[in-house]
Amino acid sequence: MKKNNGSDPVLKQRKPWEENENTVWLASTLSLNRNVEKFKFPMKLDAERERQLIGVISKELMANKYLVKPTLISAEQATPLQKQFLVEHFLTTESFQQAHAGEAFIIDESGEFLITLNVHDHIHFQLLDVQGELESAWNKLVQIETSLGSSVNYMFSPKYGFLTADFNQCGTALNAAVFLQVPALVHTELVDAVLEQLVDDSFYVTGIQGNPTEIIGDILVVQNNYTLGISEENIIANLRAFTTKILVEENSTKSKIRHEDNAEIKDRVSRAFGILIHSYQIEAIEALNAISLLKLGTELGWMTGITIKDLNKLFFNCRRAHLLQQCGDVKQEEILHTRAEFIHKTLSNVKLTI
Repeated sequence: MKKNNGSDPVLKQRKPWEENENTVWLASTLSLNRNVEKFKFPMKLDAERERQLIGVISKELMANKYLVKPTLISAEQATPLQKQFLVEHFLTTESFQQAHAGEAFIIDESGEFLITLNVHDHIHFQLLDVQGELESAWNKLVQIETSLGSSVNYMFSPKYGFLTADFNQCGTALNAAVFLQVPALVHTELVDAVLEQLVDDSFYVTGIQGNPTEIIGDILVVQNNYTLGISEENIIANLRAFTTKILVEENSTKSKIRHEDNAEIKDRVSRAFGILIHSYQIEAIEALNAISLLKLGTELGWMTGITIKDLNKLFFNCRRAHLLQQCGDVKQEEILHTRAEFIHKTLSNVKLTI
């Protein structure tokens, strides 16, 4: 089958998670919204002004020393696969499928940066980090934003901070999210009690699709609730402290499962393994849920032949756009079977030792 790689600037991006050995902290994303003075918000811009804005911003960003071989992609030229790939890659619930003329993306080869132009705000900077280095990631993002800010003037109010199309995003206009994979808490049904104990209205917790009641792949997404009246440094520090508490509870629960030799969790891991190696076709959500349990089993010493890094890589790469990027031109009706075969190949040397 012909692969969709080659010189495609979106699909050839480096995948930072391929070297991720973290068991709980899967990823974090940091984003900043900015708007440029003397231009109306995107919803009020006419086509000519949209083009002018993209021209001004892209000229500066394409020469930005903090980006690695950046590429500008207009929304009307981006394929549906590229748009879905960007959503999956940068872990955003935003859908780019409806992005149209006058909107654009800038990416670089690092696989860490995505900049969208004229979607909701003039500029949306986003950085992906998979090493749990929130503070370092924040410093990188600030360097890019500040560098551009030395050439263009951002909309800013002494009272309300940086101005955005959504008033609730004003102030710092910083949105930070941490993706924590907590199968031990989820499958011992302790997750709600832990979150209630740690409750803090500075943050809200959802699943990876933005639904607080649907936890897919045992992932909790912790995000800041406020951007106004608090500094960027405090947002980052408080998020670090809050997520660290969840991480400690997850690791403590894993130790308890191991000590008690929990038969129910062993059964769930065994069933997840059976589903993944024997399915003829499999939906993405079912696969993500089962892979999370395999990670738990591997960490507890119940499986051999695979590493946490391998399973993290499989978790990201079995999603639709990433699957098509690796497996080539696959008919819609064959995607579920292709995913199952891809998983079978990855798990071919794995053995259950329970």
